Amino acid sequence: MSDSQSVIIEHQQVAGADWSRQTFATFTTVGATLTGCRFDRARIQDAGLGAGAELSELIGCSFDGTSLRALGGFTRFVNCTFRNVRVTKPAPDYLEFVDCTFTGKLTGLHFWGAPLDAPGRYRRHATSLARRGLPAPPPAVESLMLRPHNDVRGNDFSQATLIDVNFRFGVDLTIQKLPSGPGYIYVPDAAAALPRAQATLTDDRARAFLQSLLDREVAQGQHQLWLRPADFTRKGEVPAHIVAATEALR
Repeated sequence: MSDSQSVIIEHQQVAGADWSRQTFATFTTVGATLTGCRFDRARIQDAGLGAGAELSELIGCSFDGTSLRALGGFTRFVNCTFRNVRVTKPAPDYLEFVDCTFTGKLTGLHFWGAPLDAPGRYRRHATSLARRGLPAPPPAVESLMLRPHNDVRGNDFSQATLIDVNFRFGVDLTIQKLPSGPGYIYVPDAAAALPRAQATLTDDRARAFLQSLLDREVAQGQHQLWLRPADFTRKGEVPAHIVAATEALR
């Protein structure tokens, strides 16, 4: 993209910057704090907001009509607003969201309550440093990379349309405001509800779908489920076994 640019912000505190309507090949922060900044209608091809092994915080920032690709890193969003945001190829292992507000269409964003294989990631990082003759990660980096939970709480999705959005690995949905309506299914006690729903079904594929939720979601710490059956659309329609399985959860 000839009109794109790259930005890197390292160990700085930035307040009130406006990057609206701009296109970025990369937008990278390392150990930075951005407060009250605007990314409205910006397009970021590589959103490394939280690069390196240091936490970056975005506080009270605005993402309206923003397109974010490869959003990931040690990033903490606090009291930010997201409206009509599209995320592609996210890396949500260490993303945190606290008291953020989501409206309009939110597409493709993943919320994880814990990083996946944090010990393995830390070992690989330490091994990489050792191979280059560099010292072991300091305690602060070790603590950051090995943290057991991500802080995902107090977020308001009630006025949003969530498309291909998922909550995994222990996100507590009881402390979020979720959208409601016939297009969504909220399961407050998945460990109990899934076997109960399986017992009502005769379709083996529907039962297998619910079993996959038990194996993939509940077994990995997700106690409540939020489902949008339309996310499973294939060839223009939701398969019959998915309809049967999700209806059994209502």
